[in-house]
Amino acid sequence: MKNIKFYIGACICFCASMLFAQEQTTYKQGEIIELWTKDTIPDNISAKAETLTGKMHRRWRRNVSNPRLEFFKANTGKKTGIVIVCPGGGYGGLSADNEGYSIAQWVVEHGMNAAILWYRVPDNMNGALQDIQRAIRMIRAKADNLNVDADKICVIGFSAGANLCARASTRFNVNAYKPVDAIDKLSARPSHTCLIYPAYCDEPNYRSCKLVGDGKNQQYDDYNSTYKLADNLLVSKDTPPAFIVQTLADKKYVNSSIAYYLALKKAEVDANLFVCDKGPHGYGLGYRNPQDLVSMWPQIFDKWLTINKFKGDK
Repeated sequence: MKNIKFYIGACICFCASMLFAQEQTTYKQGEIIELWTKDTIPDNISAKAETLTGKMHRRWRRNVSNPRLEFFKANTGKKTGIVIVCPGGGYGGLSADNEGYSIAQWVVEHGMNAAILWYRVPDNMNGALQDIQRAIRMIRAKADNLNVDADKICVIGFSAGANLCARASTRFNVNAYKPVDAIDKLSARPSHTCLIYPAYCDEPNYRSCKLVGDGKNQQYDDYNSTYKLADNLLVSKDTPPAFIVQTLADKKYVNSSIAYYLALKKAEVDANLFVCDKGPHGYGLGYRNPQDLVSMWPQIFDKWLTINKFKGDK
């Protein structure tokens, strides 16, 4: 009888999950917040038309020449913090669903405001930094209208998007562009940082980025060189507290997380580093294999945000 009950329960759970999967055929679209005008956008933009292609849940956004925020409002009625989501893609494209819409949806479901940053791609690392600095300032400028707590701005990124968040968190005192209006008088410093399988944060891996070096991962024998922080990351005591997730199986990028964490530790900045054994690069919310410990990172992240009062509870 116990086996029969277990079987029936398993079938119910399976059917419920399948029904949800069938209903989730698309993602809700958010409110577009423009960052620049055609006259004020600095530096280069893609000459090709922007595209959003691929099957649902695995779509890619490419050739972004109109960087913008896509805002999703929390349904709590409270003034909450906001999580700015930066999808990855090696600075060549943006993983729109796996590291964009699904993350923003999760944030809203957990009682907070969210915004996806569609930053400039391809091959525009400086433009991406300009976009995220402007995005943070824009959120602060519109905080009251958006019902956002301007003191609670967390940037979360995946892979190259995490590298962008690390740069925003360590270079907020270095303007990446000339001010264009009063918004640029506001701080570009995020209050908190979340890096999920970050890329290019250690010096050897940073030099492997095709936009910086020769595309090959550099190898060093000594400890200090192996875990040296990328020289474009200016970690100091003012760097925001961080939440970092990585797996040992992600061999190419695992040292990026360790290098950033060690730099924060040296600067005496609050930091949490979660390193799990299994899990590939690019798992997003981690639900591909729920048996892997890394699939628990969203629950721990939710607890971290709650502790840091992102849900409007003073």
